[in-house]
Amino acid sequence: MRKNYIIVSAMSIAGALIMMSSSSGRSDDRTGAPSSSGNCGSCHSGGTQGTSINVAITEKGTFNVATSYKAGKTYTIAIAVQGTSTAKGFQSTVLDATNKKTGTTANPTSGSRLISANSRDIVVQSSPSLSGIWSYEWTAPANPTGSVTIYTAAVAANGTGSDNGDQAATTSNILTLDATSGTSNNSLASLSAFPNPCNDVLQLSKEVDQIVVTGITGAAYTVDFSGTKINTRTLPQGFYYLKWTNGNESGIIKFQKI
Repeated sequence: MRKNYIIVSAMSIAGALIMMSSSSGRSDDRTGAPSSSGNCGSCHSGGTQGTSINVAITEKGTFNVATSYKAGKTYTIAIAVQGTSTAKGFQSTVLDATNKKTGTTANPTSGSRLISANSRDIVVQSSPSLSGIWSYEWTAPANPTGSVTIYTAAVAANGTGSDNGDQAATTSNILTLDATSGTSNNSLASLSAFPNPCNDVLQLSKEVDQIVVTGITGAAYTVDFSGTKINTRTLPQGFYYLKWTNGNESGIIKFQKI
């Protein structure tokens, strides 16, 4: 009888370790890209959370959403997983037309981490997220050959520790190669904001005339503003873009509300 008890306990511990490993992001390629090991739906199923994925891509330091990229430029890839659940996770990677790693992936935000799997750079959650919002940076190669595709897979889980009752989703975003030269008119000017991440107040390093706060999906938010202080108390947790103008100066600051 004691021997059976030990075997069952060992199996329970092993199962718990597997679930903990998955909650901090799998170590294999489950992005849903070609030649990957599937996507989050390969394990998670049976749920009705209404899972969906929104991916917003902007050139670093600019305001406009990017549909193309330029050689050597850095882009922010923001991911918002939506669904009625207590725990959300994801994987995302950037591949060229031959489905190989291209450019450089770096700086995943809090709650996510960068892994290497299947000869690809993949960003995954490092812990289950309630908000389902993450971002990372991708720098285009100096000598690109054509369009790239961002593959993203996600899951909204029911939080029970079981794969049953969860719902997965996948999406892909194509960036075409922009061979033209020149820089964006929305270049980031010398202004800083702190603390970042913030809670109730975001403080600017100098007074500005006007601000516009938008979420990663482009939705605008109304906030109280006094010239240098921005009241962020009413903003939901997540990542935002602060577009400011001061005379003929303007710029963009990305910040996080926690």
